[in-house]
Amino acid sequence: MAKKITDTQLKEYLAKVRKPQLITWLLEQCENNPELRASLLDFATPKEDARVLAPEIRSRIRQAWKLSAGRNGWKSALPIGQQLEQALISIEGLIEKGCTAEAEQLLADFVAAAEKGMEQVDDSYGHLWPVCQHGVTLWGNVWAKIVDRDINQLAELVYEHIRDNGYAIKDDMIAKFADALGPDGLHLLQWHLRRDLAAIPKADTNDRGHSIDHDRFEIVCWLKEIADILGDVDDYIAIVESEQDMGTYALAVSRRLFEAGRAEEAFVYLERAKSRHLQSEPYDYPSLKSKILIALGKSGQAREVLWQEFARNLSTYALEEILELTPKEEKAAAHQRAIKLAQTHPSPVQAAHFLVEIKEPKLAAELIDKHQDEISGSCYDILKTVAKALAGSYPAQAWIIYRALLLDILEEGRYKAYGHAARYFNQMQDLAKQADIASRHADFEQTLRQNHGRKSSFWAKIEAKR
Repeated sequence: MAKKITDTQLKEYLAKVRKPQLITWLLEQCENNPELRASLLDFATPKEDARVLAPEIRSRIRQAWKLSAGRNGWKSALPIGQQLEQALISIEGLIEKGCTAEAEQLLADFVAAAEKGMEQVDDSYGHLWPVCQHGVTLWGNVWAKIVDRDINQLAELVYEHIRDNGYAIKDDMIAKFADALGPDGLHLLQWHLRRDLAAIPKADTNDRGHSIDHDRFEIVCWLKEIADILGDVDDYIAIVESEQDMGTYALAVSRRLFEAGRAEEAFVYLERAKSRHLQSEPYDYPSLKSKILIALGKSGQAREVLWQEFARNLSTYALEEILELTPKEEKAAAHQRAIKLAQTHPSPVQAAHFLVEIKEPKLAAELIDKHQDEISGSCYDILKTVAKALAGSYPAQAWIIYRALLLDILEEGRYKAYGHAARYFNQMQDLAKQADIASRHADFEQTLRQNHGRKSSFWAKIEAKR
């Protein structure tokens, strides 16, 4: 094998090349490599001349979006995104060199071009959206570096942009501009939004009691975001209560009160929660309740809350929390209690998965044997994990699981998954030999051919995978 030339050796070689030769070579390479040219400009332009890069970068942003004007322009998301990412790297270089005014104007142009350009491009694969969002993040960062910024002007700018966000590239813009706005700017923005909210009458509610006015909902979300940024829990609560939506957001309110060290109030609000889960919240109801109870000095009650949650869904996270709250001398008994709850759980698949996770494969195998006729192949992600864990030491039980997976595919007629079914069948053959149940497998194959013999593509795939 050829020995790779090290970076140190390359550096030594370059040191022997005369500077004019190296410059000539670099310029030649840049002729057909715009990314190299851009990187070279970013690196070589001295700080005092950095402002001359602004027109160059602006031109590259325009050129990137021109790719959408081609014959297959709607497919050009990836190359546009790559060129825009390079432009943002160059803008970051400008910021580092202290050219904040030029960088801010470039980023304003970048966002405007993105809003216009996204109309012309299919970004189904998400190549452009994150790049454009990164541009908004940088825009907020550079505003924070402008020393004599006009807070009134900035609050107006953010207000106008969050209200015009058709392609979602300005999601989280308030948070991204929070440092630049500061408390004064955030309060100004808050004033604008409260004025807008007051102008929208409360809509009728749907069957679940939720407001169905989307404009009002959007403004409420922004006001809650500002309250979070300012660390004002009471304002967050006031916003939620003004919308008569405490049942839905009680979990979120409780978590904020808990994190603010107001555990007693957190417990009161948590008991008003209608939902055990809330999207974007880090804790579900039992997890948060247990944490609040611990903060209130009620560890025993917290442990029982977690036991109830564990019994419901066999969560390993809940068990870990339980064991943390359990005295050392009681941990073994707690572990056995968890096993017994799993063995009587209404879902044998979920129970077997839990037992495998806690390194009890023998018990999982026994459970599969006992409930083999109740196992549904629809839980395929969990079942594949269990089958893989049992295949070495308990091949007969792994065979049962693969049988359930295979039958689910064939009986549902999911022909696109026949390749998976064929692989399961061949795995079953190998497992049957290991478990000495070849006759059982032969009987199964005979029944399978009687019931699904006309699924020729499935049988063809079995032969192809052997």
